[in-house]
Amino acid sequence: MNKHGGYYGKNHQEVMDFSVNINPLGVPETLIENLKKELEEMVRYPEIDGASGKEVLAQHLGLKNENLILGNGATELIYLFARSLKPEKVLIVKPTFTEYSKAFRLVGSSIYDYYTKEEKDFAIQIEELVSKIDDIKPDVLVICNPNNPTGVFTESKELIPVLDKLREINAYLFIDESFIDFTDKTSCISLIDEYNIFILRSMTKIFAVPGLRLGYGIGREAIIFKLNQIKEPWTLNSLALKGIPVLLDDSKYLKNTQKWYSEEKKFLYNELRNISNIKVIKSETNFFLIKLLRFNSDSLIEYLLSKKIFVRNCDNFQGLSDKYIRIAVRKREDNIKIISEIRKYMGNENSGGRQNEKNN
Repeated sequence: MNKHGGYYGKNHQEVMDFSVNINPLGVPETLIENLKKELEEMVRYPEIDGASGKEVLAQHLGLKNENLILGNGATELIYLFARSLKPEKVLIVKPTFTEYSKAFRLVGSSIYDYYTKEEKDFAIQIEELVSKIDDIKPDVLVICNPNNPTGVFTESKELIPVLDKLREINAYLFIDESFIDFTDKTSCISLIDEYNIFILRSMTKIFAVPGLRLGYGIGREAIIFKLNQIKEPWTLNSLALKGIPVLLDDSKYLKNTQKWYSEEKKFLYNELRNISNIKVIKSETNFFLIKLLRFNSDSLIEYLLSKKIFVRNCDNFQGLSDKYIRIAVRKREDNIKIISEIRKYMGNENSGGRQNEKNN
């Protein structure tokens, strides 16, 4: 069973959902207005391969159409990449998004793990990773950057020794940049001509449109061609295709998002750091991984849910445990509420919520 963020329980509209990493500013108004008009065109088939969407994205990114592939969300492209390459050995930097392992296991790949460490704030130790690649000689290395759920980002220049080692053994780097739009960091796009890199991107998170399903992949023409050879037709509907130019043109929405996040993220981080009995991992994106130094995630989640707050339990991320939760940055009033409730819980101000907790 797939276990991801998102609250679907009773009275879900009343629950503050901190488990999903999408822009709390909501769907851009420009998109809503444009898609209302597009509904009248539902009688027509969408483009079979999303050619117009690729053209707009290529112009936006300064690439050729042949460097891009569109997906029904980024997750479709994870599974498509795995089916296209069917690699014998895959090395995954963990803890990270669980769909990578699932996708490669489905095609018979052997999965190997490189675990980042809490004592190093979950940062990749480049020399260690290069050594691991040398030992295993994988066909594909998978990195999420910024990483979900840790929020850690590795600069592209730091990855050069890794890329050089992968080129030496003729292996691919699959790098998921789905959360990079929440940062001011530099993508690996400039490296696609020099190395075997496939970059995964998502429009879901930054534009708050998970229901629309919009993802894309970037790479050399050869790898994109390989993926297109087995890609199903019509995986993007006409609303998603229509949305691409509208979203990319909405510079006001992106500017407002960046300004808002820079302030709200700093506020949430500073407040969380002042709560006793938790450790907050510094994040480069729109969520925080938190280690509970007392109690466990199940007991805290149960307490918060009684207060109509839902957070992400991280016990299904390999390399983490039931001592970790992940919370997304939301609007100020919501952030104040969760700060207050975690502070109460961790500071023994409210013992009633802990009667049924399972201490480790």
